[in-house]
Amino acid sequence: MAVSKLRQWKSVLPVVAAALLGASFTASAAEENEAASPFKLSGFASIVAGKTFGASLSPDYRGITVMDGHPCPCWIADWSTAGVYDGDLSFKPESRAGIQASYRFTDKLSAVTQVVVRGTEPKPSVEWAYAAYELDKNWEFQVGRKRIPLYYYSDFQDVGSAYPWIGVPPELYGWEAVNYNGGSARYKGKLAGATFNAGVFGGKETVKESKYYKLYSPEDTKVNWNNIVGADLEVSRGPLTVRGVYLQSKVETSSPSGEMDSFARLRAYGLAANLDFDDWFILSEVTRLTRDFGDYEVAAPAFTIGAGYRWGNWTPFINFARYTEKTSDLELYDPQSYQRASFTLRYDVDARSSIKAQVDRFEDTTRNFGDNANVIRLSYDRLF
Repeated sequence: MAVSKLRQWKSVLPVVAAALLGASFTASAAEENEAASPFKLSGFASIVAGKTFGASLSPDYRGITVMDGHPCPCWIADWSTAGVYDGDLSFKPESRAGIQASYRFTDKLSAVTQVVVRGTEPKPSVEWAYAAYELDKNWEFQVGRKRIPLYYYSDFQDVGSAYPWIGVPPELYGWEAVNYNGGSARYKGKLAGATFNAGVFGGKETVKESKYYKLYSPEDTKVNWNNIVGADLEVSRGPLTVRGVYLQSKVETSSPSGEMDSFARLRAYGLAANLDFDDWFILSEVTRLTRDFGDYEVAAPAFTIGAGYRWGNWTPFINFARYTEKTSDLELYDPQSYQRASFTLRYDVDARSSIKAQVDRFEDTTRNFGDNANVIRLSYDRLF
């Protein structure tokens, strides 16, 4: 038990160190930023602790050797980074810190880099590294590494202060690839009293040791998302914001034993609709990802919907999310489906930091993915 606790603290120490270092750097750069320096530095951090309780997940789910020997009952909070909670209190699954640096070479040309350190990963990861060129007040072109803009919160899903939950809903967010290397073109403007932001993007991504597939196999699985092509449109007017997205790609996975080898054509659709009336607000998002493996096809519709109320520094928020799989051949693929209800209470310490407490009730509706679990989490989010 003492060794386990020591490992937990070691996993979160890099996150704490990065947060303190980021705070120091951004504080020292504040005067330069205020003086209209071309160089700007900012950062964020989320220290998150959680555990399962009163759970009945099958103890043989993922076995004893997969995912550093996590015993179940357990719950997956982040699929892309394999952030898993079990019956022991842990800071590892969702704690993270990031530093973002930008430099403006001219009025039109700039570069942005974002580096994130996580409790689940031994070394920092580069999430953003791109150059941007502003043709005029409407058009901007970007080339480099960015987040795949598949979801409403994709660009800032690591920034805990940006949303009411402790983490974005894993029923939608978190596939084997969340970044891409390529280019995009964006257009922003106004029409009939509404503001809109539209874009097209394309590129590819390679993940050499997929954390996502570590949830299914102890092997190192390589993932390629090739020929990523997509478009998104976001429109805002008054309290309503609506965003739609389409993406397609060719997805190839490979592992040393061949167990995880596959090839599929991926198509994804997403629609988010949010209402904000200052005090009351509603957040909703629906997605559908379909993979065609040739012999069979798997469709994965998912949705999340929640409502909150801002009461001074306090924000209570309730949410429900569901993930469902449908297959064209039950003999070749056994689908899984699950749902989760949650309650979050957020307290804004000041304009740049907040504390959140969240209770989740997870239910496996197909009974082939484990069983049910309760989760309790507490977080501290900070912007620098």
